Amino acid sequence: MSRITHSIRTLMFTLAAVAVLFAAATQALADKLHLKDGRVLDGEVVREGDGFVFFKVRVGSLEQEQFFTSDQILKIERDSAAPAGDKPRPDAAKAKGPTAGATKRIAILNFGAPSSWQGEIDDTVGIQVSADAWRKAVPLLEKDGVTDVVVRINSGGGLLLELQRFLEVYEKEYKPRFRTVAWVESAISAAAMSPWCLEEFYFLPEGNIGACTGFSGRLNAIKGVQLELVLMQMEEASKQGKRNPLIMRAMQIQQPLSATIDPVTGQVSWFPDTKTGEIIVNPDGEVLTLTAGIAVRLKFGKAIAATPDELARAMGYEEWEWAGREATAFIDRNMRENDKADKQWQVAYEKYERTAQVAAQIQDRQRRGAEVGIARRHLNELKRLFSGNSNFALMYGADDEWFREQEERLRRIMR
Repeated sequence: MSRITHSIRTLMFTLAAVAVLFAAATQALADKLHLKDGRVLDGEVVREGDGFVFFKVRVGSLEQEQFFTSDQILKIERDSAAPAGDKPRPDAAKAKGPTAGATKRIAILNFGAPSSWQGEIDDTVGIQVSADAWRKAVPLLEKDGVTDVVVRINSGGGLLLELQRFLEVYEKEYKPRFRTVAWVESAISAAAMSPWCLEEFYFLPEGNIGACTGFSGRLNAIKGVQLELVLMQMEEASKQGKRNPLIMRAMQIQQPLSATIDPVTGQVSWFPDTKTGEIIVNPDGEVLTLTAGIAVRLKFGKAIAATPDELARAMGYEEWEWAGREATAFIDRNMRENDKADKQWQVAYEKYERTAQVAAQIQDRQRRGAEVGIARRHLNELKRLFSGNSNFALMYGADDEWFREQEERLRRIMR
């Protein structure tokens, strides 16, 4: 009998504990978010700042964080304490812009040359577009009191080597200091992957993002371990950007993808097939590219904005100032300088290779020596450019070992 009594007491204690936990969970998700479109969401304010709120919504047994800007919010009814570390702020409907009395200072930095530059320079990530330059721009932005940074993307991709550098710069340097958002004209491959950790993507009307297929060598698609590493890398970036990793996976490989939009909450659920979701996002056998319209429809994109002022309003602001001109000029100048150096590399490489080949055909030792001397000057110019940006060499299949091989090549020619 005592054993039965003990079992009953244990069961009652367990049920009581579960009830307490359930009550606590229910209480933790007891905030109400009133939206201007008429929806009222039950959940919890997880994090908020000037002009935005992350709100955890429960749908059945599932919880998901959703992002809202102040212009979407009518009011917030709080039943839980404000998130740790966040300052209490008035309801968005009562605030002037995102926060009463605060004028935002927004900087736009070009990630690749906008189409308005009319092909003046190339837009390769790791060559023209440098993570090191973006890191060096941070003090310039802080000096000018910038509060928001817009990453305006127009690039056809580039070196996967630069991808992790950009992810770290945005996650560790920009996001803790500024509200950092992407504004997409065209983002392909590494240009789409590099800012993937950002939580807000806006689009120009003609904007597109994807595909993100990786290549190595002479346009050989990466596979095997190398592909798995990049897939894992972007899964982590998806977590940082608070979005479903299936979206990027479908941009990297032939991953079918469908989605369903909840008519009440607006929550988007993603599925790794074309049968479960109501909307086929990526058919079987294809690699995903999202246009501006479908990106916004599926809540991946926050809004479409054709001009900087439209973008600022889409970000939830009624008052703002355009700032960060020194940082903007620094990034643009760096792209131009890198482009000039890249073209110098190509010219110097062609001259070196042509001169070395000619020298190898000359029988007269004195004339051959003169030609080898010219080849060595071109090789030294390549070394100088290499020291400024080693990515130039990697783009064209050269590294420290390659330079050693070329020195030995010239010595053999002189024998």
